[in-house]
Amino acid sequence: MRINPKLYAVAEGKTPVEVQEFDDRKIEVFLMDDLEGVKDEYVLGKGQFAVWSSVDGTNYRLYIENGYYQEVTPLYSQPVNKVWIEFWDVTDGISKKFSRFIIYPLMIIAVVLCVLSLVLQNYMGNWGSWVIIGVLILLFIIMIVSNSVTKKKIGEENIKSRQKIVEFFGQDEFNALIDKQKAYMDSYFENLYPEEESTEDSPEEENVEVALEKAEEVKEEALETEEVVEEKALEKETVVEEEKVSATEDAKEE
Repeated sequence: MRINPKLYAVAEGKTPVEVQEFDDRKIEVFLMDDLEGVKDEYVLGKGQFAVWSSVDGTNYRLYIENGYYQEVTPLYSQPVNKVWIEFWDVTDGISKKFSRFIIYPLMIIAVVLCVLSLVLQNYMGNWGSWVIIGVLILLFIIMIVSNSVTKKKIGEENIKSRQKIVEFFGQDEFNALIDKQKAYMDSYFENLYPEEESTEDSPEEENVEVALEKAEEVKEEALETEEVVEEKALEKETVVEEEKVSATEDAKEE
């Protein structure tokens, strides 16, 4: 199965930090930090700390962010990686069947119908076009339904693969690894983008400012409609309640 084929060549000539081999398959593990541009593109750009690549479905290259790899190494051990490669083999077969038995036949039928539409117009007039349109809509619906079924099957295989990994580690150890994974990612981005000290006004001050701004708007509206809106700031949320009062009372409040 081809996965990120352009990325595969990035590590050409580089020495992997780990090589895993099984069932005539080979996985080379590389650290993103050692490859120019990979970390910026996938970690900073897409939030992906581990990325797979392959051009032939036999040889794979796995790119992992350094600290992340040290933190959750067991999640990328040979037994776990074998499960995912087997999953890709299954999904690749499902996708090929979908293309072979659904996509390609539908494309051929669509082309034939387009040609027939030109012929039918000579005999059926506008009815010929409507028939073709109806058939094309039917084909489109069939393709959508088939695509949905295919995605469902792939989703089911994904669940089976995850369950195999859970069984390999045991539920408690697996949960612990997932917690460490999430904690590392959260910490990474928190350190990368530390929260700046807030220079904004307090909620109470913000509410006062909002109330004053609303009061100015009400004054302008009152000149045209002779109605005054009394504004109340309630903690973090400002609720505006309109009440009819005289222009004199509004001037008094100011």
